[in-house]
Amino acid sequence: MVSAGLQMLGTALAIIGWIMTIVICALPMWKVTAFIGNNIVTAQITWEGIWMSCVVQSTGQMQCKVYDSMLALSSDLQAARALCVISILIGIFGILLAIAGGKCTNCVEDESSKAKVGIASGVAFIVSGILCLIPVCWTANTIIRDFYNPLILSAQKYEIGASLYIGWAAAALLLIGGGLLCCNCPPKDNYSAKYTAPKSAGSKGYRKSLCTLKVKRMTSQGVQFIGILTAFLGWLGVIVACCLPQWRVTAFIGANIVTAQIIWEGIWMTCAVQSTGQMQCKIYDSMLALTADLQAARAMIIISILAGIIGIMASIAGGKCTNCIENSRAKAMACIVAGVCFIIAGVLCLIPVSWTAQSIIAEFYNPLMTDAQRRELGTSLYIGWAAAGLMLMGGILLCLNCPPNEQRIYNPKYTSTRLTPISREYV
Repeated sequence: MVSAGLQMLGTALAIIGWIMTIVICALPMWKVTAFIGNNIVTAQITWEGIWMSCVVQSTGQMQCKVYDSMLALSSDLQAARALCVISILIGIFGILLAIAGGKCTNCVEDESSKAKVGIASGVAFIVSGILCLIPVCWTANTIIRDFYNPLILSAQKYEIGASLYIGWAAAALLLIGGGLLCCNCPPKDNYSAKYTAPKSAGSKGYRKSLCTLKVKRMTSQGVQFIGILTAFLGWLGVIVACCLPQWRVTAFIGANIVTAQIIWEGIWMTCAVQSTGQMQCKIYDSMLALTADLQAARAMIIISILAGIIGIMASIAGGKCTNCIENSRAKAMACIVAGVCFIIAGVLCLIPVSWTAQSIIAEFYNPLMTDAQRRELGTSLYIGWAAAGLMLMGGILLCLNCPPNEQRIYNPKYTSTRLTPISREYV
């Protein structure tokens, strides 16, 4: 139990560190404008990341631009791109190995091999943590060195951004989690004498029935795995559709083919993409000022994500390759509950996506609307439809996992005969 607890703790810490590595890779807050001297009150703040630079106005608007050239970046940011991406990929392998080598899973039957797989996952997490730590420390060293360089102007100096602090925490969690997983030593091999069982006439039929049972079990396990994977991909698609501000996009009609900017509208913010490649985004000031479809989309998408989380947890508990639940019937019921949760999540994603699409189409063909007010279907809607379809398919596959039938074993009952003493007369 103690070893299993340490393994689960190490896996949880490593997964949290891996998620934080993804966050620092996406956030453009590696370098932040330094406030020095009289520069306390500023009209804008500059953020620099490994993929783009952003300017935050004092009005709350944010303007971002993806780097045009990778070679024009500094050496620390160039290395950070490669090392962060490799760290994320190695973390994925570490997670897969941790699942296969977990004490509460049946992916690997042999205990010694399972322990070695767990150690391999720990090594993968440690390597991932080191690859995350190197670019973060390198960039921090560059920022500190430039800050105290008297030859650099105050306007060119930067502070350590939030991504670097998150990166240090992510590297620490990956290293600690990997270290805990590496403490999972394989059991010692005990020598046991092996005997060959004598062949019997009935063993052939028993082997045939055993092989049939194994094939059915593997088929059911494969269907369950496909259902969980499909639903999980759909759940990720719902998160992407929730974050992207591309629910409504500017429509190109008539002479409006060449435009100076493209307008994106999402459920959280609106963005204007300039023809120069710069993007300016602004979060909605009031939720009540939004249209009814976008207001409903906020609530339904969030509930869909939460239902998906419950479905993922239930599918892990009810998985055939896990030992979280010992009773096979209770495990099958947990899997069915997971399927129902995924179906509900898919329906909750499908409703706002279809509602918004219907509103866009109705306004597009409305003769009272001007061309500047018309919108096209955005990328988020197509992603939402695909995500809803995947979650519905995955949920249906999980619901097909019927619990085993309880076979009643008939025990023949015999009444014992009474023994009467035999009287013998001897003469």
